[in-house]
Amino acid sequence: MARVLVVDDHADSREVMSLLLQRSGYEVRTAVNGRDALASVIDRTPDVMLLDLEMPEMNGVKLVEAIRSYHRLSSIPVIVLTGLGTGDLFEEAEALNVSSLLLKATTTMQQIRDAIRKALTEAPSSARTYIPEKWRGDSISPL
Repeated sequence: MARVLVVDDHADSREVMSLLLQRSGYEVRTAVNGRDALASVIDRTPDVMLLDLEMPEMNGVKLVEAIRSYHRLSSIPVIVLTGLGTGDLFEEAEALNVSSLLLKATTTMQQIRDAIRKALTEAPSSARTYIPEKWRGDSISPL
């Protein structure tokens, strides 16, 4: 069963997405912002991350940049699911190495499931099987 980390600061969005993904057969964990998500990723590496962009404390772009800067986390596939269709964050997200960039207003659940399957298929197998133990000597500065 693939592990999905849903990162969204809106509780309703997080809960609905979590429930729908669980019903689709995924193991789901959630995080309320980028800082919470980074701690979760370090604790247990997901197979794929479904990420909002606009969040307090650490936005989605900063989270992806932090994850990509650490070798052990750099190959986690990221699917951006955002309400933003324009603006600086959206443009920055387009420049990141993300699997898919989806808009909340126009994306169906089937499209999200398809994006997850695509991300899992394209991801290196080591990203899906490696679960780090306690990291010794690594400093995650955003925490």
